[in-house]
Amino acid sequence: MFQEKWDSVTRVWRNNKNLVQMVKLLLIDEVHLLNEEERGATMEAALSRMKTIQAVLHGESMCKTTSEPSLRFVAASATFPNVEDAAEWLGTPNCRGIAYKMKENLRPVQLRKVVLGYPCSDSLSEFRFDLSLSYKLGHVIQTYSEGKPTLVFCATRKSVVQTACILAKSTHFVKHSQHKQQLIECANRMHDAKIRGAYLDFLR
Repeated sequence: MFQEKWDSVTRVWRNNKNLVQMVKLLLIDEVHLLNEEERGATMEAALSRMKTIQAVLHGESMCKTTSEPSLRFVAASATFPNVEDAAEWLGTPNCRGIAYKMKENLRPVQLRKVVLGYPCSDSLSEFRFDLSLSYKLGHVIQTYSEGKPTLVFCATRKSVVQTACILAKSTHFVKHSQHKQQLIECANRMHDAKIRGAYLDFLR
């Protein structure tokens, strides 16, 4: 679910009644975004509105006994800490949500965990400390990636651009001319101008 788009649809749902009525399963990827300051409220509003809309469309109260829910939610996250709370919220009094926690031993490829700690000075704000960690990424990637592709998780789109710019200025991963050409081709397919610019700066 793209929360911003679905939020817009559900705000004027009577104009999109046929579309909304067709929705029987709503898949919410990265439901941990509920905790995000900027986008969390939008996701919460869209989901809450969807529950209410479905109850109205089917002419039933949220508390009325039903054999089956008219709309099912499936929410997924790799980092959400309180999945039970999310399941309870997405459910109804007569159709409780169920939370599943997948154990790591079910992974087809086992993870090797490395935890690195960095001291935070009292004079540093949370923002400045988080920014300082971005400057340590290059060394961490070179130390633990074994020369393989690496995925860096960032909390917001803004931090994606910021992290990409820092890595572009402080790190050199290009192996040879053919590798550089492949990376340039990838950069040219990027839609975000800032990330594309940072990527191309990195290749110069």
